[in-house]
Amino acid sequence: MAEIHWVGGNLPQVGKSWAVRALTESLFFANPHVAPIVVDTSPDSFLSEVYNPALLQSHTPSQYFSGNCLAADEIFKLVHTHKVLVIKLASHTQSAFLDWVRDSNVEDDDIRHKFWFVSNGHRHSAKHFEKLCPYDWDLHWVRNQHAGMWGDLEETDTFKVCDLPGIITNPAEIEFVEESRETLNYLADPEHSHIPLLTRVRIQRFLTHSHQNFIDTGTQYIKPSPPPKIISKQAEDEDEDIPN
Repeated sequence: MAEIHWVGGNLPQVGKSWAVRALTESLFFANPHVAPIVVDTSPDSFLSEVYNPALLQSHTPSQYFSGNCLAADEIFKLVHTHKVLVIKLASHTQSAFLDWVRDSNVEDDDIRHKFWFVSNGHRHSAKHFEKLCPYDWDLHWVRNQHAGMWGDLEETDTFKVCDLPGIITNPAEIEFVEESRETLNYLADPEHSHIPLLTRVRIQRFLTHSHQNFIDTGTQYIKPSPPPKIISKQAEDEDEDIPN
């Protein structure tokens, strides 16, 4: 069966790109015979270029959920051709994405859906996550452990909780990885001596923990139940977003 992994979140700079990296490379090593296709719908982002640049020669993912959402119908062709997609949703497109899900009847097609909602624990995330709960997909709440806002998350049977490892936290190291335009597995390769040893070690640890958190989770999925409740460590009247 074809499979789509939707990676989203209502706020910018919460770790969606790193969640895509972690998930994509974990899926590949779990089944090397099926390479996931990364469809990055964020404007000016580069993940499709890193993982499958040929996609950009014939598709325009940045147009999928901005303006005319009919452009997103290309997803049907992509998923039935390549079987496994990892689609990164820009933070401002969640409403347009849900409208497309409703109008396109993508849930009625022979596609397995998994949604990975990436959050830094900001209290505003809960109401956006709630909108995803009625849909018939395997729903995950991804806690970015690099963020400092996490309080208590009351898990229900509607969704699974997994962690995006907070191992690579140095801003210079994050910038190095992002500007390299390389996969994490490439950067962690011991043969690449031009990359600092500790950087390679931390990237390998990130990959190992990501595989355990994203792929080896044993929590059973049951549908449906109420949305999560977040008790944030921040004051209730604080509205500022804290970026990753």
